[in-house]
Amino acid sequence: MAFSCRRVYLCLCAVYVFMDVSAATFPGSQNNSSAKFFSTTTPTTSAIENLLKGYDRNLRPNFGGPAVDVLVSMQIASIDQISEVDLDYTITVFLRQYWRDNRLQYTGTNKSLSLDGRLVEKLWVPDTFLVNSKSSFLHRVTVDNRLIRIEPNGNILYGMRITAKIACPMDLRKYPLDEQNCTMELESYGYTTNEVTYDWKNGSASVQGLLNLELSQFTLVSYDTVLTKEVYETGTYARLSFSFLLCRNILYFILQTYLPAILLVIVSWVSFWINHESVPARIALGITTVLTMTTVITGAKHSLPKISYIKAIDVYLGMCFLFTFAALLEYAAVNFEASSRTRRESKGTRKLLQKMKSAKEGSKKEGNEEGTKAKRFPLMAKKQAVKESPKDENGTATENSQPAPAPPRQVNCNQALKRIVLRTTADPNHVDRQPPPPPPPEPQHNNSTNVDQVEDLGQTENGPTPAARKRPHLRKRPTLSDVAKRVVTNRSFNIKVKDVATIDKYSRVLFPLTFALLNVAYWIGYLT
Repeated sequence: MAFSCRRVYLCLCAVYVFMDVSAATFPGSQNNSSAKFFSTTTPTTSAIENLLKGYDRNLRPNFGGPAVDVLVSMQIASIDQISEVDLDYTITVFLRQYWRDNRLQYTGTNKSLSLDGRLVEKLWVPDTFLVNSKSSFLHRVTVDNRLIRIEPNGNILYGMRITAKIACPMDLRKYPLDEQNCTMELESYGYTTNEVTYDWKNGSASVQGLLNLELSQFTLVSYDTVLTKEVYETGTYARLSFSFLLCRNILYFILQTYLPAILLVIVSWVSFWINHESVPARIALGITTVLTMTTVITGAKHSLPKISYIKAIDVYLGMCFLFTFAALLEYAAVNFEASSRTRRESKGTRKLLQKMKSAKEGSKKEGNEEGTKAKRFPLMAKKQAVKESPKDENGTATENSQPAPAPPRQVNCNQALKRIVLRTTADPNHVDRQPPPPPPPEPQHNNSTNVDQVEDLGQTENGPTPAARKRPHLRKRPTLSDVAKRVVTNRSFNIKVKDVATIDKYSRVLFPLTFALLNVAYWIGYLT
């Protein structure tokens, strides 16, 4: 009897050993019928060791059979540090992956097993990685932020908390009035679609937490989830893409960039109301606004990458810089016109003085010559006096008659000269709108005391004088500079400004009107 019992015991042991060896040799052949028994009354360590007995973490589930379906979901914890300089953003997510491993099925309880994250080192997990990640890390405070949960039917939940810096190509042509579309892509590193497939667990609802996000410079408009396949040299791989659209908040840039630029342009227009004679005030104001505008442009470029195309903020700041610089050039034109008028008036006054001085010297010289002749030839002087004396109706000379007075041309010239000198002294920028006085007469070498005007046989601003036209041999041959001067002084090219203050008056209207129209075109063009 004892011998037969011993034989039965040995047979049972042999059957048990055979079952263990077959399970270790064919790990993919487990099913619900071969599920391990897990009792909640046994010690935990022994139960886990019994569950992992014969488990090989180097082989995927269904090895040699159909592909493993991996479902993915995630919750966005934060999106921050969206950098236009580095063209990336930083995101923190709770990434969760779901798949089924029949080797981990157990019976004896309906409860799932939530295990320590360090147990991941003993299990097979998908080799998921972030395709467009620049750098990433797993949070390890206070322990590794990982979760493993096993259900009785072999379904596994693997969760982790990661932070990654992900590349985001941006189109900054409309910056800061732009919208950016950034993506986050997940893919298996080593398993092709024949071995591991990926899919979102609940479509777009697989991504949660976006509605609770608060971004500093952006507003989340929409998001989407996509499943694609990527073909590489090593095979075809499944890829999960999560994309979201960000709209930039413009208020910050209005307060920090646009409003200061507009105020600087308005300040540059203040010079139009300052007297053009106040040279230091207008020059200091113009240079200050130009330099400050340059500083604003430099500060705006520090927060942007060095890209080749022109951005919206470059267009606006460039427009503001041109307006401030144009205000400075406007004063240069006003000052040049005022100085030119002063020089022309001074030059005309000097010429008039020289001609009058030469006329007086000629008259004085004639008087001295007549006196000398009268002393040396008294009879001839008496006859000349009788000829020049006035006669009565019978043609006889009257006694005690006075010689005819000289024409008042000399007196008129003196009065005109005094008037020009007084006006020039009172206001050097004053322009006499009356036609210039006729040139003073030059002395004639004859017996008359009157001064007649001598024709100018040279060139004038409008060409040769009539006398020069009558005498071609005295006409000056025009040079290249004379031709250029005639073209410049032509009425079609010459813009006559009656008063230099007129330039400032037109600038007070044209500058604000043009700036307002360009602003309307700018905002309509970039916001639509």
